[in-house]
Amino acid sequence: MPTDCDAREALRPFEDEGWITEVLYEVKSGKEATVFCCRGGVLSPYPLVAAKVYRPLERRGFRNDAAYLEGRVHLARPGRASRAVRKHTAFGREVQYGTWIAEEWETMQILSEGGVTVPTPLRCGERAILMRFLGDETAPAPLLHEITPSPTRAATLVDQVLRDVELMLDHDCVHGDLSPYNVIACEEQAVIIDFPQAVDPRLNRNACGLLARDIERMCQWASRHGAERRAAEISARFWSRFVRGELG
Repeated sequence: MPTDCDAREALRPFEDEGWITEVLYEVKSGKEATVFCCRGGVLSPYPLVAAKVYRPLERRGFRNDAAYLEGRVHLARPGRASRAVRKHTAFGREVQYGTWIAEEWETMQILSEGGVTVPTPLRCGERAILMRFLGDETAPAPLLHEITPSPTRAATLVDQVLRDVELMLDHDCVHGDLSPYNVIACEEQAVIIDFPQAVDPRLNRNACGLLARDIERMCQWASRHGAERRAAEISARFWSRFVRGELG
């Protein structure tokens, strides 16, 4: 198990249930969560499992998240929860904390079942999510920003990401923070990760702008590797098809 006491406690239920048997190494640590590579247990369909452990409430920041929270179902109705979030009370922070975890889990389930290329979600706990691990016992598969592909491979990868972005939109989801830093290059596949900030374009008025930014970042990456794509035209086309109900 990891040396961090909070992470150990977050992962212990998965170990007790038989989802994982041991933590092999830390994959990455960010401001909101730490990801570990674990050996799968008897309940896991995969030999290796990724465990995304969210930081404790007091060690996480929720700055600059107003654009993402708008329209989330349990905050959309007036009530104690929505008032507490707006006033940044202790209870409001607890609501936000639970929001990020629950929303990421639900989003991953919907997208995985809908054919979007994401790590297969396996189990959700109070402070952690288990999913299929991409890599081996020594290292994770690289992120897009870590590779130097040929123009042909860059075109293949970015086109797959753009296909998935459109498919996500068809499932009423905009990633909201897409970049080469949260797309895994697993052999010839581009696998999109990290969904706590995903938004529902039917309910969030910032969705169109977030979609355009997601696409712009991916097209910029492709351009640096010799694969030119017209970001503005692509985002306008995707959004127009979404508004007219032509996706799917």
